[in-house]
Amino acid sequence: MLKFLSVFCGWLLSGSISQAPPSSFPDTPAITENSVGRARIGMPIAQLRQLYKGCTFTPVHLLAYGFDDTNAKPGGVMVKKGSQQLFLYFPDWQTKQKVAGLLAFHPSYKTAKGIHPGSTSGQLKTALPTVRVVPNMMLPTFQIAFVGDVEKPGIEYIFSKQPALAKYVVADEPTKLTAPNGRISWIQIHPNP
Repeated sequence: MLKFLSVFCGWLLSGSISQAPPSSFPDTPAITENSVGRARIGMPIAQLRQLYKGCTFTPVHLLAYGFDDTNAKPGGVMVKKGSQQLFLYFPDWQTKQKVAGLLAFHPSYKTAKGIHPGSTSGQLKTALPTVRVVPNMMLPTFQIAFVGDVEKPGIEYIFSKQPALAKYVVADEPTKLTAPNGRISWIQIHPNP
């Protein structure tokens, strides 16, 4: 029996069992204040669709993502590669021809500080010590973390359907992030005003 086990272990170590190679990420894995991957704020939607040829583009309602979207038609588009959700974009409200906002869902997209969808609130606070959090008044199950002024464009970290991440004194007043174990649901590039 010992001889069989040593032969079997040697066979395993030799790599005789084939494993599927890890699927490669189909985009640039970066998030900036203007972009998610190769998609960027202000980019013509026709150009974005060309860059992501081979992906699926599914219309979605933005209300599910914390935006005031009561139109009958979906206001956003989810971009997927196979079964992987990459990001969501929505067009500018006037012309509907350019990208106005982006939401990153795939954990391979990372900020310069290494934060990605799925990072914990503790990791976020370590990377960005001045981060503050506020509940979304439209959807109370959302909490938004950000650095800087909430009224200015930038990167926002969305925590959906999670316990309180801070001790909120006033409902819409940003406060220090205190809970370490929340998980970022998606990262949002705030549209320009």
